[in-house]
Amino acid sequence: MINLGISDFFEDIKKVFMTKSVLGIDIGTVTMKLVEASRKGEAISFDNYGILHTREYLNRGNAAIQTSSLKISERDATPLLQQLIAEVKPKSKNVIASIPIFNAFFVTIELPALSLSETAQALKFQAKQYIPIPIDEVTIDWTKIGEFQNERGQMIQRFFLVAIPNEVIARYKAIFQSAGLHLIALEVEHQALLRACTTTSDSCVQIIDIGGESTTTIIVEKGVAKKVHQIDHGGVSLTRSLARTLDITPVRAEELKRRKGLLGSGGEYELSTSLLPFLDVILQECSRVKIDFEKTSQNEVNEIILVGGGANLLGVENYFKDQMRVKVRQPDPLHYFKNDPNLSPAVKSLNRELAVALGLALRYYL
Repeated sequence: MINLGISDFFEDIKKVFMTKSVLGIDIGTVTMKLVEASRKGEAISFDNYGILHTREYLNRGNAAIQTSSLKISERDATPLLQQLIAEVKPKSKNVIASIPIFNAFFVTIELPALSLSETAQALKFQAKQYIPIPIDEVTIDWTKIGEFQNERGQMIQRFFLVAIPNEVIARYKAIFQSAGLHLIALEVEHQALLRACTTTSDSCVQIIDIGGESTTTIIVEKGVAKKVHQIDHGGVSLTRSLARTLDITPVRAEELKRRKGLLGSGGEYELSTSLLPFLDVILQECSRVKIDFEKTSQNEVNEIILVGGGANLLGVENYFKDQMRVKVRQPDPLHYFKNDPNLSPAVKSLNRELAVALGLALRYYL
């Protein structure tokens, strides 16, 4: 996919590419994640990282950084970003950042085979029918995802189109500028996940990114996103369900969830079973997306990749494997990087939690 960026909006872009390091920053619903990477000879070095959890969301439902119904705010997000930068102390100020999929519009469009310029015009015209805001108020990107011959023998091309409101782009620019950082590009988070977790040789994979307030699922075929879907439940839903069931505070519930996950037994069996109702909502919706894709494409999803902070829930990998009856593969975005051997015990967790941020940093070098 052609990465949707805003590099053209900056006059001093040439100065950026003279530097050797970059920050990949993933602003989620309840966390901010940062990866610093640099080029050292032929290798890409994983130099630094930081994860900022906004714990206030556990007690107040409206304390998320952003959700599908809560727009990101410069006033709220900038201090958190400044705090993360102050803790990590990165050397670089150049940033590639992600936008959640709920801030973008996605549509698959079919067109007859046309020239490049005619295709661009036709896609923009067709997009007007699907995007609920004026076309001059969005930035559009697309990629060709296939072609076929219709019943009349005409060659038809299929495109996956992404549109981001210019207002969203402006908000992100303001946030990073206020934090003293140089935003060189934006892309929708699923594009970073594709770069970090799949290759063009992957036949058909379903990525499931379990975030704080929401979950994203992406069907990927030979390295190309064919279906992107958001589910309005994530790790926070599991925590709140646990807190209600056990009549404990959300903070205590979060601690128990992280420590025991789905592996509680004996006196802690109720702890694990209370997580299942909301986890099943996520799982069932992911299954529906998978089945819909398989019916329309006549291709089977043969692997699942679980990422996001929620994917570190103990026992979740086997649960998805058993319920969806599909192999679950470990994400391994850190294999692109040269990193400190001392990180080895944390690599599995970091591969999941930093997948988007790592994919953003990789954009700079791959």
